[in-house]
Amino acid sequence: MKKLTYVLSAMLMLAATPTQSRAADEQWQVGTAPSFSSGRYGTVTRTEVFHTPITARRLFTSGDLTLVFPFTCIRGNGAVTVVNGTPVRTEASGTMSARTGGTTTDGRTGASAGTSRTTTDAALQSDTGALAPAATNCGMGDIIVRGRYYLLDEREWWPTIAVRAHVKTPTANAETGLGTGRPDEGIGIEVSRTLAGGLMAMVDGGYTVIGRPAGVDFDNNWWYDVGLGQDLADGVVNLSVFFEEYRAIVPGLANARDILAAVTIKGTNGWRLQISGEFGLSDGAPDHGVTFGASRRF
Repeated sequence: MKKLTYVLSAMLMLAATPTQSRAADEQWQVGTAPSFSSGRYGTVTRTEVFHTPITARRLFTSGDLTLVFPFTCIRGNGAVTVVNGTPVRTEASGTMSARTGGTTTDGRTGASAGTSRTTTDAALQSDTGALAPAATNCGMGDIIVRGRYYLLDEREWWPTIAVRAHVKTPTANAETGLGTGRPDEGIGIEVSRTLAGGLMAMVDGGYTVIGRPAGVDFDNNWWYDVGLGQDLADGVVNLSVFFEEYRAIVPGLANARDILAAVTIKGTNGWRLQISGEFGLSDGAPDHGVTFGASRRF
């Protein structure tokens, strides 16, 4: 773990090396991208998540460095937790914990924080056998620092290749499902290539070391996506579609697979607007989700 931390720190410093900015008049980008997602994640109860990250990005010639400060609301019976901004099922079948009134119990270990309410896959109340009432919890999410460094710019037959890294600090309240309460660290790679007619092919992938709370068995997370993008109206509008897959962090649960479609519009004075829709293809993914984003470069 310490070796990975050193590698990530070096990558973040490399991405942040203050040489020249990518464009003389665009050195910073600030914005927000509120998203709403809803799904059952393989359970019989529905969980809804409203996630609002506020981002500040410093642009450099060979990369960028981003700080993500999120605010999150989650409504459900306690079977789903937000991990790195994404809602995921974090309890195995028959051992889920119910979060009611900010208290949790881990069915695998019996460890509790507050009042114990061990539940089944349906998030049942242990005293009545009925479904635990859905509770809404809101608060600060996990702060993320993310860096990217471009190894190669597209030329001739070569694609654009960038490496990325992120570190998540456990600032979210784990007892209410807003986070795991442990830090995460990850690395990844981004590859893109312009094809005929301005069509762009994109392949991204990465690996995240998931922090494990005491007594909880989490797998580390790998992920990838494959997509196509097309510029329209002289580059003012971009349409893109991706297939994504994320490994489930709880052993034995279904990986999250979805289709993501997005429209991005470049406005004047550095403004960018985006709307995207997510459609789940597996039990591990939300049934559907929508994101509205706005940012400005200056």
